[in-house]
Amino acid sequence: MSDIILKADRVLVGEDLNLKEHMAVIVRDGKIEEIVPQAECPAVEGAEVIDLKNTTLMPGMIECHNHLSIDATIPEHLELLAWSTECELTLIALDGFRKDLMSGVTTARCMGDRFYIDVTLKKLIEQGKVAGPKLLAAGIGMKGSHGAGYIGSPHCGPEEIRKTARENLKKGVDLLKLFITPGVPDPESEFVPSFLSLEEIAMAVSEAARKNLPVAAHCIGGQGLKDCIDGGVQVIEHMYMCTPQDAEWLANSKCIVDFTSGIFLDPTREETLSANNAYRVRKNRPRVRERLKLLMSTGVPYVLGTDAYHGYLYREVGYAVELGSDIVTALKGVTSNAAKVCGLGDRIGSLKKGYAADIIAVDGNPLTDVECLANVPFVMQDGNVVKRK
Repeated sequence: MSDIILKADRVLVGEDLNLKEHMAVIVRDGKIEEIVPQAECPAVEGAEVIDLKNTTLMPGMIECHNHLSIDATIPEHLELLAWSTECELTLIALDGFRKDLMSGVTTARCMGDRFYIDVTLKKLIEQGKVAGPKLLAAGIGMKGSHGAGYIGSPHCGPEEIRKTARENLKKGVDLLKLFITPGVPDPESEFVPSFLSLEEIAMAVSEAARKNLPVAAHCIGGQGLKDCIDGGVQVIEHMYMCTPQDAEWLANSKCIVDFTSGIFLDPTREETLSANNAYRVRKNRPRVRERLKLLMSTGVPYVLGTDAYHGYLYREVGYAVELGSDIVTALKGVTSNAAKVCGLGDRIGSLKKGYAADIIAVDGNPLTDVECLANVPFVMQDGNVVKRK
């Protein structure tokens, strides 16, 4: 692999995304070798020079809540999970891969898929047989036997949780995923049901700890959140029904929250939901917006994900800002902070010497206008140019 020198008007350097102007990034053997002012860039024999004028270079984005076997742009995509075959879901996954990578997502954290599709495709990507974001796989998600949704597999009791957790670990997952509550709350009620007990949650955490792996939990609030915190879960996904009590619990915990706000805040996503789900999302929108604003106002550490809206991670950055975050923290939610949640903070998520050359160019300056993240003319992954306009 020959050296590549990337030149751009602006570069966001380090995990704090410090703006440097008129810089050059030297890429060697798939990693960032050096970041220097263009005027001081050394001549590198045989290097390809790519001049990305009028753009900002930043780390490739990290999608923190993905599902490969779901594509939220397909009508009634959740219901498809109930009857689709492994082959059909794999085709959906491959198409979603392409959308994610071309939008600037170079790593994705997969939060439960049927048939171990995420584990299989992760291995194929590592072998260079499939092009797509680098993956963290959760394998088969675990829900209560009376739980909601189509993604998780039903379980009853700690021993059933232990069995699936160990099967996942043997397959080579990077984390375990639990489904604690419904996804869309009852628009007429404040009560949030919980479908896994503290003992079941703690069992999953205990088994993951044997391999030094984290546990993430689909949880929108309520008693299920308290059980997750007490059981040792590291990352809480969604939190749409956050109350002041929930916010206090989180503030006193070590948990990180994964915001997936677009499901409720983006009205266009209703178009591909079933009529019942679209109604419930629409009725809940004002309440969820206020609950997420409350949570954001506490300064809780967070990352961002789309929940299978492939190619649209940039919108979540905008929603985070809309909910009250500053722009830099929102950008870190898809770069350096996201890398830390993935356990890869020393390898990806920042433009630093020795880090993987996962680099994208965006038209404009995302520090002043996050909407420019929608325009990604250049994508590099591990030093390979995968998109160039």
